[in-house]
Amino acid sequence: VGSTKVSTIIAAVLDNKISVIGVSRVPSTGINKGNVVDIDDAVEAISNSLEKAERMAGVSVGASFVTIGGSHIETLNSHGVVAVSHSGAEISPEDVVRVTEAAQAVSLPSSREIIHVIPRDFIVDSQNGIRDPVGMSGIRLEVETNIIHGSATAIKNLTKCIQQVGGEVEDMVYTGIASAEAVLTDTEKELGTILVDIGGGTSSIIAFHEGSPIYSAV
Repeated sequence: VGSTKVSTIIAAVLDNKISVIGVSRVPSTGINKGNVVDIDDAVEAISNSLEKAERMAGVSVGASFVTIGGSHIETLNSHGVVAVSHSGAEISPEDVVRVTEAAQAVSLPSSREIIHVIPRDFIVDSQNGIRDPVGMSGIRLEVETNIIHGSATAIKNLTKCIQQVGGEVEDMVYTGIASAEAVLTDTEKELGTILVDIGGGTSSIIAFHEGSPIYSAV
């Protein structure tokens, strides 16, 4: 849902392959600089875009992933530490979830909402540079994360527009992350890249270092 256009893509997943079966793009109304400024107009544009894509795909959509931009997007890097649940045992996916949750315990104003918590680097018993600690032995697990957060009001307004069209929001995705998934290779992320997505009302920026996002802005 952008400032100048609303794009909808419907994809089918068959045998672990993603096939695009419906696409539409309509002029955007009720959105200014990435934020909803008129709910009725925005609902109409979203509804038109969804309807066109559904007609092409021959299916109806009940839930969707929605990209979010706007100048309210901010970022911070945070550190989390936990003791591994069984001393000296293997690190489990549950331990990774716990340490990522610990990194989320940052003091943000109530007007802010976390959109992404992206693990950048794991540290097991002072050994850093670990990408995936699951299955390793250790006592102390730490993580460096990149947290992308936005205005709770802006997120609520956009969610409300989608719900009025009769759909649920499965998840919100920051525009810069979506663009990076589409155009950057793993090597480019590893070497370090600044991606700038120039839109009609806003430009989204995301910086990658050693394979992970470290900074975002709109």
